[in-house]
Amino acid sequence: MTLKRRLFISNIIMVLLPLVLVWVIMMCIGIGMYGVHGLDFDMPAAEKQQMFEDWQKNGRVISLIMMVIAIIITSMTNQFLTRKIIKHVIKLLDTLSCGARQFSKNNLSFRIDYHTADEFRPVCDTFNSMAAQLEKNENNRRELIAGISHDLRTPLTSIKMSIDGIKSGIASTVEQREKYTEIIENKTADLEHIINQLFLFSKLDMDEFTIQTQLVNCSAMMEDCIEELSLEYEQRGLMLVAKKLSRDMYINIDPLLFRRVIINIFENTVKYKTAEKGHIAIDCSPDSETKNVEISLTDDGPGVSPENLEKLFDVFYRADQSRNKKGSGLGLAISAKIIARMGGVIRAELPAAGGLAIVIRLPRIEKDAYNGK
Repeated sequence: MTLKRRLFISNIIMVLLPLVLVWVIMMCIGIGMYGVHGLDFDMPAAEKQQMFEDWQKNGRVISLIMMVIAIIITSMTNQFLTRKIIKHVIKLLDTLSCGARQFSKNNLSFRIDYHTADEFRPVCDTFNSMAAQLEKNENNRRELIAGISHDLRTPLTSIKMSIDGIKSGIASTVEQREKYTEIIENKTADLEHIINQLFLFSKLDMDEFTIQTQLVNCSAMMEDCIEELSLEYEQRGLMLVAKKLSRDMYINIDPLLFRRVIINIFENTVKYKTAEKGHIAIDCSPDSETKNVEISLTDDGPGVSPENLEKLFDVFYRADQSRNKKGSGLGLAISAKIIARMGGVIRAELPAAGGLAIVIRLPRIEKDAYNGK
């Protein structure tokens, strides 16, 4: 029962109960003073006159008594019903206060078990949703720290070992010193890449990164990316295949950031491919129902389990423990934030033929309408 209905019923009870009780008391007083026959309306006129005179004599006293009784009954009824409602409210406030104390103790798994359909139900549901989001953020923070620590430790260890090799004289020849120097240069580049990724992610997360959008022909842009990157990824064992690139589709994006998204997806495919040579098929087609453009990048890698599809875009998430040694895990998280800033959505799908598909959906822009603005 809602609090509004409780108050409405309480008000009715506070009005009707005193009236009923006062009426009962008056009837009892009348019976006590005149007996049962005093209530007989067929009594002789002389007796009725005598009764009326008696009521006139005692009327003021009886009225005062009835008023006092009515006030007492009303006050007692009001106190009882108010206490009952306040007890319900205080109980919930105590529960919310308990939840706040649990949060202060970093117990973010605490939830309010409240199923009554009243005005407090949305408050409790909001509290539980907030708790779930805080718990998820805390888990992401812990994973972020653990991921950063792992990803920074690996190249730093290699750099330290190479420096120790040079200082201790293990690298005694020019070729060995050059080899160790090359390792230091490569691992320094890895560190720089991780730091740049973290910097970009933090800027996007705090909404402090400027997006410079412009109207772009989607198919032409994807063709340029494939032509520019094909040789590099082919040497790394990934073949870029353009399957369907529909013409004359325009989207409003930041070309440099969008290119970073595409590269992040390619890099993710290279890291997790199991065959010596992997393939990724690129589709770019219009969605007539939603008036959007869909860009699909489908690989033939191992894929992920269905329950992990939504988690692929979480910070430092890996689909399984064996992938913890491969990369920072920031690429898809950054891609999701970039696409969201451009007004689009990105999702992962499991194709029937196997592998993993990353699908980007962006609003389709009519070129003439855009120029008219």
